[in-house]
Amino acid sequence: MSSSDSLSSHRIFRLKPDIFMEKDLKTCFENLAINENDLIITGSSSLQKIKETNRAKQATILETKKYGTGEPHESWVDQILEESNKKDFHRVIAIGGGGIIDIAKFCVFGDGRSIHQLFNDKEKLNKNRELIAIPTTCGTGSEVTSVAVVEIETLKSKLGLQIDALFPDKSILIGDMLENLPYSVFANTSIDALVHAIESLLSPKANVYTDLFAKKAIQIIVYNFLEIDGKQCLPNNLQNALIAANMAGIAFSIAGCATMHALSFPLGARYHLAHGEAVYAVMCSTLNYYKNIGVSLDKLEESLKDLLPDSRDRVKDMVALLRRNHLEPSFEKMNITEPECRDMAKLVYEKQQRLLVNSPRELSEKDLEIIYKNCLKKERT
Repeated sequence: MSSSDSLSSHRIFRLKPDIFMEKDLKTCFENLAINENDLIITGSSSLQKIKETNRAKQATILETKKYGTGEPHESWVDQILEESNKKDFHRVIAIGGGGIIDIAKFCVFGDGRSIHQLFNDKEKLNKNRELIAIPTTCGTGSEVTSVAVVEIETLKSKLGLQIDALFPDKSILIGDMLENLPYSVFANTSIDALVHAIESLLSPKANVYTDLFAKKAIQIIVYNFLEIDGKQCLPNNLQNALIAANMAGIAFSIAGCATMHALSFPLGARYHLAHGEAVYAVMCSTLNYYKNIGVSLDKLEESLKDLLPDSRDRVKDMVALLRRNHLEPSFEKMNITEPECRDMAKLVYEKQQRLLVNSPRELSEKDLEIIYKNCLKKERT
């Protein structure tokens, strides 16, 4: 065992990918010298911009929509893996939201393994391709993390694979890629990034370094919602929105995501919510439950003090701000029942301990059930 391995359990910070900024995709592709050995994985929303660059014509472009839609699903991600293995690509370039970046992460091995095999053989995997991530939403953080998430049909939930090989080698932020983002996508992904930062801030693994990134991310995201309050439009500085999501990703890559993300996974798989929607659906109830069991939210309150200086309950006012601009999904409208809440709580408790260990207090299966049921009863912050 090397000295670095022996210290790994005490690591308090690291930043794995190199992070770059570019003014537009054309300049980015020129600087990357895109060529025939590159595989570009993208969604339909970015396809036009990609095709407008001359360099892209030299690469192989794989559009995920041809295989499946919505959140990454094991059945059709396996088809993408099979397609990506037909040629010895040197680089995989992901251009899209968190789902697309996660799909690209699974393609870095190029050794013929299926999703099921990748999860089972995670100790034996060797990264054979460079990974470059270009996010086109302001929420994922996937461009700076070592996690890739996929929906597993047999579980009716999502699972995350977390190994160092999944870290992108380069993360490139291009504000121009967000200019046509629908408002609902901006809101959902921004709230997802906000939850990344909040869960990092409250995590038992938090430290002075992760707090710096988490607090700054919270401040930028809340500032953006204050700027557009009541307008339902994109903020002026889209590059800052990308930076906030990136900072939140850096924070949770060390301190971890927790309860809200764990609870979101069955909602996404069973009720076909986008990831940001599923996280938002349980956010308010989770924060309220934390308060009820005595979890301190002082660090979150402190992060908001300059943005909401006259507030007596800044967390409550932050939630009110979010709701004015974008309502969370309704458990009632999704026809979620109390027995389903119990079933989801059991599934989360059994399958999502990777995330639950980052909760600010140890939570039981019953705790998770109460949070779900409070969403049903509208008992929220």
